[in-house]
Amino acid sequence: MDEDSLIVKEVALGSHKAYKILFNKYFPKVKYFITHLIKSETTAEDLAQDVLTKVWEYRSRLTAVESFNSYVYRMAKNAALNYLEHKFVEDTFLATLAGRPPETVDNEWDEKEIRLLEQLTISRMPPQRRKVYEMSRIEGLSNDEISASLCVTKKTVENHLNLALKELRKVLYIITLSF
Repeated sequence: MDEDSLIVKEVALGSHKAYKILFNKYFPKVKYFITHLIKSETTAEDLAQDVLTKVWEYRSRLTAVESFNSYVYRMAKNAALNYLEHKFVEDTFLATLAGRPPETVDNEWDEKEIRLLEQLTISRMPPQRRKVYEMSRIEGLSNDEISASLCVTKKTVENHLNLALKELRKVLYIITLSF
């Protein structure tokens, strides 16, 4: 076992000392990672603290974690994506309330932020739907190939794709309201 694994194991058992070591080691890394995604150091600091607080709150789950590094960065990515999604909805709503056209929202969205929202939407899909979507749109497989590969009917593949695209269109529709 490496040093991190031992510390994580101690945290899972409720060691405040081990948690302090883990927090001090990962906080700057997580903050930097989130800052890179959301472009706000102050907010990134808050989100990084929230992520590491959740590590403590859900410490009993750490025993099932194979790679703490991957685990904490996944949490950080999700926190950043949730923040961006919430900020987008809030900015659009405030612009609408103020009677301004949404394209004048101060924080304009660039392509990277749109891709992050798309990734968030895909990551929140049920596993089978996500798999069908990825096989179709990323791997470029036909519905028949997906059907054969997953041992499901072609109709099931079509239903999953329709639902996945519907979810993505909904997110993209909200985004287009802000431009």
